[in-house]
Amino acid sequence: MKRYLHTPVLTEEVIAYLRCSEGGLFVDATVGEAGHTLEILQASPQTTVIGIDQDHEILGHARERLAEYADRVTLIHDDFVHLPLILRTMGIEGTDGLLFDLGVSQFHFMEQGRGFGFHHNEPLDMRMDTRGTLTAADIVNRFPLEELEHIVRRYGEERWAKRIVKVIGRERRQGKIKTTGELAEIVSRAIPKQHHPRRIHPATKTFMALRIAVNEELKKLEEVLREAPFLLKRGGRIGVIAFHSLEDRIVKQGFKGMERTCICPPTLPQCVCGGREQVLQVITKRPLTPRPEELRDNPRARSAKLRVAERL
Repeated sequence: MKRYLHTPVLTEEVIAYLRCSEGGLFVDATVGEAGHTLEILQASPQTTVIGIDQDHEILGHARERLAEYADRVTLIHDDFVHLPLILRTMGIEGTDGLLFDLGVSQFHFMEQGRGFGFHHNEPLDMRMDTRGTLTAADIVNRFPLEELEHIVRRYGEERWAKRIVKVIGRERRQGKIKTTGELAEIVSRAIPKQHHPRRIHPATKTFMALRIAVNEELKKLEEVLREAPFLLKRGGRIGVIAFHSLEDRIVKQGFKGMERTCICPPTLPQCVCGGREQVLQVITKRPLTPRPEELRDNPRARSAKLRVAERL
């Protein structure tokens, strides 16, 4: 049996909270190597799934893994930000469940050539969709240093952003920074050794920030969350698994905004907007996190948070 690189997280919670055992039409908007989709399909023989991923290569792995369920699954090479258009083109007015797993697959870190991690010295790319034009090398070598510092500080939540970017600026004046190995060494050198983190590589936050910027991950998440609730049938549920505090904050605020019936500023003494129809009801007042047994088997799940809301 083929061994897949990525282990899906919070699968039991996804199946239970999206009520997959009841059957219906589900969308796995970040299908990856199809770990969640496989579980959803196995939960009920009355279930069909539309799986979307912007990475053509990983979609091929998903197709292999789901071959047994080919009559119940449709795989589409696209970006989840286009989900409303995708469903409209397919003639689908509503779904029973939407799942967004925002974590980066281990496939991307372990497979060579894409520049997501430090396991191999390879070109600074980091594009999920290789049809895109902006790469991590473009950001590192061409962006103004002020903008680069903003990216590293905001998206990576890196306290040493100013120092890191200062060293990057000095190095790129000597010649283009082309590989992951070069960048990882530069970042490691920029952070004082006594402040190197124990559990992760010193360049982890910088690499994460660049990946988020290259793929516009936060911008796309905000955009799709504004539209996603209206792609659900009444009673349908949306689940989002986030691994990054900025992502989780966007999901929390997005769900909360759709739950509100009044959109007046809180400073006003009374409602003047006339109210609006409540779109969602938040099911998970606090995010669901991995159980101890899951963390034992898959330590990479430790930062995962699942939030679920229901269409009213």
